[in-house]
Amino acid sequence: MTKGETGRPACAACKYQRRKCSQQCVLASYFPADQPKKFQNAHRLFGVRNIVKTLEQLDGDDQKADAMKSIIFESDMREKFPIYGCVECILYLRQQLQLALQEREYVYTQLAIYRQQHLRLSSSENNSVGNGIMTAPFFSSDSESSQGIIYPDFDKHNSLAYPTSNHVFRLGSQEQQEVSRDIESLTLFNSSLVDDK
Repeated sequence: MTKGETGRPACAACKYQRRKCSQQCVLASYFPADQPKKFQNAHRLFGVRNIVKTLEQLDGDDQKADAMKSIIFESDMREKFPIYGCVECILYLRQQLQLALQEREYVYTQLAIYRQQHLRLSSSENNSVGNGIMTAPFFSSDSESSQGIIYPDFDKHNSLAYPTSNHVFRLGSQEQQEVSRDIESLTLFNSSLVDDK
């Protein structure tokens, strides 16, 4: 095993170039000895001289770390997708984001419908108490849909599954809490209506 002046294993860059890894090696912290593929990808796409030149032009360790993350990510994606490189990954992430935003709009629309129905039932219940008229509960225990509206349901991973899509989209924890709170309040309201019968 090739070792540097400090006795530690040579970094992947120095090992690949068959030279001693000194303590001043600028690539040692970014290309560990046990990850030679990472260096080979970066070297193939950018070249060692360009990588070192980029690092020398930057001030501060944070900027250098960010630059190396970008270089390593882009070179890894180029090896994985030889034609489009990281563009393919970016397009995929953009598509996932667009789908998530559409599903979020769907959830907000459904919640608005639930709130309107809840307010309408509350007002009609108050108006019909003296007349002996009972209103039907908004949620039915033996049916997932009522009044022509299909309600989303939680799957075992606490994610909303939508009947209009083959995909299960994950909501953030805050959105899940808001949806759970709204559904819980509507379920309590429904049970109170059933008890009044």
